[in-house]
Amino acid sequence: MLGILPDQTQRELFRIQLADIIDTGHALVLLADAIDWQYFENEFAPLYSNVGQRAVPIRLMVGCLMLKHLKNLGDETLAKEWIENPYMQYFCGMRCFEHDFPFDPSDLFRQAQ
Repeated sequence: MLGILPDQTQRELFRIQLADIIDTGHALVLLADAIDWQYFENEFAPLYSNVGQRAVPIRLMVGCLMLKHLKNLGDETLAKEWIENPYMQYFCGMRCFEHDFPFDPSDLFRQAQ
C-alpha cells in the first residue's frame, strides 16, 4: 500500500519544526526545493499494491537513496547520519525533527531471490 508522509502543516506544541532550525540557504535545502518530487510519486506509485501494510513514503525512500549516493554512505551509516542531520531529514520530506530513523535501514537494499 502506498505510504504517505503525515500532514505536518499544523504546528505541534512539543516537536521542533525543521524550518525553525535550518539555514534555508544550505545546499540540501536548495536541492530539496528544486527537485520535482511529484515526478517520483507519479513514476513509482503504480508499482505499489492497493492492499496490505503501508510502505515507506516514496519521497522518503527516494530521498534516502539520493543521500546515500551523494554522500557515499552505507545503509547503517545513512541511518546514523540522518538522525543527527536535520538537513537530511528536510531533504527527505520531514517537517519535524525526528529522533529515530523511520524504517529499517536494510529496507534500502533487498536482494532478489
